[in-house]
Amino acid sequence: MLTLLEGELVEKRKWLDNDELMEMMAISESTPGPIAINLATYLGYARGGFFGAVLTTLGVILPPFVIMFIISMFFQNLLSVEAIKYAFMGVKVGVVFLLVKVSLTLLRGLKKDWLSILIIITVVSLMIVFTLFAISFSAIYFILIGAVLGLLIYGLIPRRKEHKK
Repeated sequence: MLTLLEGELVEKRKWLDNDELMEMMAISESTPGPIAINLATYLGYARGGFFGAVLTTLGVILPPFVIMFIISMFFQNLLSVEAIKYAFMGVKVGVVFLLVKVSLTLLRGLKKDWLSILIIITVVSLMIVFTLFAISFSAIYFILIGAVLGLLIYGLIPRRKEHKK
């Protein structure tokens, strides 16, 4: 969904630039709920106020809801068809690809200083260790770790531009 939103909002419609999308993604990711819905609501509110938020949220929620509702009525029958079972296996691979693509897009747009790199290395290292040792650790905690590290590091170290003044 994020890849589609990036293509639509930044590249095609030019409603946002990459920095604005990154900020909206960060806010949307840190709030409860699906990121695509949060991002749509945030963008709708930024562009059209309360009614913009309501309309964009409905625009993101209704089509998948209707499609999933229709699929759920026939799901057990669909899974008995070999071709559909294999298609679902292929969809899993596609989802992994999209997650990697979004991650790389976010990394490319990230400020490339040693502090950001330190935060990324710390969080990714923890994710790998927890996965290898099958330690149950919610993704929310990784977001909070990144936020705390960012606040501590960026909040405690004065910026060079501000320091020179």
